[in-house]
Amino acid sequence: MKLPIDEVATQVEEFLGGLIQTCSLHLQARASVEDGCVRIDLSGQDAGLVLADSARLLYAMNHLVNQIFHRRAASDCSFVLDCHNYRVDRTAELDLLARKAAEKARSSGTTVSLQAMPSSERRIIHLALADEEGVRTESEGSGRFRRVLIVPA
Repeated sequence: MKLPIDEVATQVEEFLGGLIQTCSLHLQARASVEDGCVRIDLSGQDAGLVLADSARLLYAMNHLVNQIFHRRAASDCSFVLDCHNYRVDRTAELDLLARKAAEKARSSGTTVSLQAMPSSERRIIHLALADEEGVRTESEGSGRFRRVLIVPA
């Protein structure tokens, strides 16, 4: 049975609370519903662990929540975990990186390869440059090693 999004948000918060407790982490999870999206903010003493290694644990927890709760919601919603506004800051950083790499690709006439990154971050790069003149983007590699290439058009 499909549930209203606010009930799913409550379940996500309870699930993460249990996971955090089981892992003996000093964190709190607070879920809210914004524009049809369930946003979960993590905070606490162990936030550094969540954000270590390019926020690998944050992305892993987000993937787990998506896998468990996506089909429970009555509406098509997404789940976004964040910790200390990491995602907002990272989005701005990736947008700047994309624009600088696009300029480099245009001026040098060579392909610029970015570092490997998760699919959600690659998507930000692709969207940032979708309407950019003189370059196109593509992904190469597989798994954890997948990266964005910025190719002069």
